Amino acid sequence: MRDCLYLFLFMLHFSTGCIVSDVQQTIGIAGYTGGSVVLPCSCADPQSTVTTFTWHFQQRNQWIQVFQDEKYSGRRVLFDELSPTNRSLLISDLRTNDQGYYRCMTEPNIITYVDLNVKGCDLVENRKTAVVTGYSGESVVLPCSCTELQAKPEHIQWNYFKENKHKEIYPNEQIENYKNRVKLFNPNTPGNLSLHISALTTEDQGHYQCFVSSQQVVAVRLRVEEKTCVHPINLTTDQPSHLTQDSTTSQLKLIPQHHTPQSVFILLGVFFSVLLLALLAFTCWRCRGSRNAKKVTTDGEELKREQVNQDDVMYSAVVHVKTASTPAHTHSDPAELTEYACINVKCY
Repeated sequence: MRDCLYLFLFMLHFSTGCIVSDVQQTIGIAGYTGGSVVLPCSCADPQSTVTTFTWHFQQRNQWIQVFQDEKYSGRRVLFDELSPTNRSLLISDLRTNDQGYYRCMTEPNIITYVDLNVKGCDLVENRKTAVVTGYSGESVVLPCSCTELQAKPEHIQWNYFKENKHKEIYPNEQIENYKNRVKLFNPNTPGNLSLHISALTTEDQGHYQCFVSSQQVVAVRLRVEEKTCVHPINLTTDQPSHLTQDSTTSQLKLIPQHHTPQSVFILLGVFFSVLLLALLAFTCWRCRGSRNAKKVTTDGEELKREQVNQDDVMYSAVVHVKTASTPAHTHSDPAELTEYACINVKCY
C-alpha cells in the first residue's frame, strides 16, 4: 500500500509540468543596439519537466513565434539548451525593432511576460555643425558620438561633400585620396563614431557628414592650414640702421630659447661641492703642517739654548794652598799653587 502511494505522488509531481517562477508577471529588460540580452523564463521547480514551450513576440496586436520569424534568424537561441527547465531566450545584435513585448508559454495559461526596451544611438549635437582645424602633414579627429556610448548604431557612414554631392569615405572609400587614411578613432567603444584622418593635405579641407539615419546627422567643417616654421634670426648679421628698438626687440622674441637641462645644474652643484670639500681639506692640512713645523723649530731652539748654557760653564779653578802664607815680597811659582780640574762631561 505504501509503495502504491509513493508511485502516485511521483506521477502527480511530473504531471504538473513546468510552472514558471514569474507566472503572469511582466519583467522589464533593457538593452542597447548592437548588444545582446537574455529574456528570462525558467521553471520554479528544478525537478519538473517541460513538455511544451513557445516564445512569442507581439506585433500589431498579434503574437508571432520568435523561432519562426526571419528577422531573428541567426540572432536567437536558448540561453541554456542543456537545462530542461531553463527556457530563457538569448537575442544578439539587438535592433530597435526588437523592442516590445515577449511572452514565454510553457503550459496552457502559464505565461511569463517580458517588456524589452532597446536603447538606440542618438547623436550628440544632432543636426548641428562643428568646426575643426587641422594642419597639413598631421592628423585630425572629426567628432561624432552617441549619447549612449554602449549603443552601437545599426548604420554608420561618413561622407565628404565634393562636386556638389556627398561621397562616402567610410566604411567604403569612394574617393581614392582617402584610402588607408581614415578609420574610427576608438573602435572599442560602440557609441564613439569619431573619424580619424591622417596625413592631412589642403585638399582635405571641406564639409563632412556623420550619418546614422535620416534623423541622426552631424555636420563637420574641416579647415586645413599650412604649418608655419619660425626660423631663428642670426644676431651677427648687420641690422639696418633704420630699424627701431621696438622692431629689433620683436625680432629677438622670435628666437627660440634653449633651456638648460636640469641635469646640468645638478652636475655643476656636485662639482662645486667636491671642489669646496677639497679646498677645505687642503687648508686643514696646511694649518696642521705649519703648527708641526713651528713646534719642531721651538723644540730645536730650546735644545740649542740649553747646550750653549752648558758650554758656557766649562771649567772651575781649584786652588790648593800647599804652604803657609809668605811675605808679600816673596815670589811664588803659580804652577805650584794652582790646579785646574775639568767638571764638564766634555773637556777641551
